[in-house]
Amino acid sequence: MSLGAVVEAVIACRDVEASVAFHTRAFGLDVIERNGAEALIGVDGVETGRIRLVPAPDGAAASADPRIWDIGPRLLGMYSRDLARTTRMIDEAGGRSRPIATYPYGSGSMSECVALGTDGVWWTLPQTGAAHRPSPALEGDPDRLHGELHTAVIVPADHDEALRFFVDGGGLSVLFDGEMNGETFEHMVGMPGGASLRLSFLVSADQAPARFEIMSFTGVDAADLSDRRLGLRRVAFAADDPGAMAATLEAYGGVRLGERVLRGPAGLEVELREPPGGAR
Repeated sequence: MSLGAVVEAVIACRDVEASVAFHTRAFGLDVIERNGAEALIGVDGVETGRIRLVPAPDGAAASADPRIWDIGPRLLGMYSRDLARTTRMIDEAGGRSRPIATYPYGSGSMSECVALGTDGVWWTLPQTGAAHRPSPALEGDPDRLHGELHTAVIVPADHDEALRFFVDGGGLSVLFDGEMNGETFEHMVGMPGGASLRLSFLVSADQAPARFEIMSFTGVDAADLSDRRLGLRRVAFAADDPGAMAATLEAYGGVRLGERVLRGPAGLEVELREPPGGAR
């Protein structure tokens, strides 16, 4: 029994219409569904890796944007076939992209950029290459610039505790766990000189998109924004037996918010759903 794909990431927005406009312009996402004040966006025909935009609670709109290393649910990720074009689209849509960086990755190299979108949600945007993970959106359309949501990322106060929650409790596997530092990553992320980040990249058995990552930083002055009510708040995972998985995650420290919803590390709300269309 394990967590599967990320079905949805839920963003609490200052202005849902403005957020819809940003995500459709910056990433070419489709509006899948409108439900009152909410909007579901993603890649039409792909049932995982979607984003639900909901109004933020009263009083949350004034919240200042976080830094990447502040504690809380912090980033979302998406593949790009052309980072130069992607950064132009983000900036033209009202976001703020950081410079593209290239670093050693496996036997080759990886190019990636980081950008700030709406509502204080940061984005990590790796360029596709020979080593990229499965992406139904890109595989289904060779002319598409961006994939579906590739990953959701938290920055917890205790990295190892978060790993236990999602690996020992949630059944995800660790594909990569390592430290990144030096000028390239300082340049890409904007962290202070001498700082470093630890990244754990977690996958389900079939590496179904979207996936999940845990990041933590040393050498930074991080604020605890795990209770911030604006921005990324919830991730809905596929689970073959949502009730049993909820009980297991509760045993690993999750706090029940509902029958199939728990508060997990970094303040992230974890929702458990039946797999859509057979997605694990």
